[in-house]
Amino acid sequence: MKDQRLILTTIVLLSWGALALAFVPATAPYGKGKTQLELASRRDVLGSMLIGASAVMIPAREAIAFSQQLDDNAFEPQQQATDGKFDLNSAFVGDYKELRGMFPTAAGKIASNGPYKSVKDIYKIPGLTKNDIELFKKYEKEFTVHPPGRTFDERINARVST
Repeated sequence: MKDQRLILTTIVLLSWGALALAFVPATAPYGKGKTQLELASRRDVLGSMLIGASAVMIPAREAIAFSQQLDDNAFEPQQQATDGKFDLNSAFVGDYKELRGMFPTAAGKIASNGPYKSVKDIYKIPGLTKNDIELFKKYEKEFTVHPPGRTFDERINARVST
């Protein structure tokens, strides 16, 4: 990262120097016997300078952006196969509609608490009613627990139409 900043700083300083030279008045008069470089206009010099600078800076910018990407093989818990079960740490409240009686009250209690280390942890939720406990026991085999991932905090706020 430090090397990239040094390279970019050097490029910027060289560009400023070339820009300043583009506005220095020519000392020799234009005419026959002059090289094409001596006859170049300020617009030509600036255009060439911008093209050169962008050709050097684009790969550097891509290298910086590439270093911030997620690893392709990164472990994301919510992407694990759940064998058709509901992961208590990543299932959205609306997902529980498939389990009769769970949505919205019991599902909301599950999503509002956690993270869970085991399925049995749902029985420790404060404020459970007798009906909630019966529903949890009824569907306990439908639940699984994976480590919480990115979606843990989004479980409640997912858009759900009732």
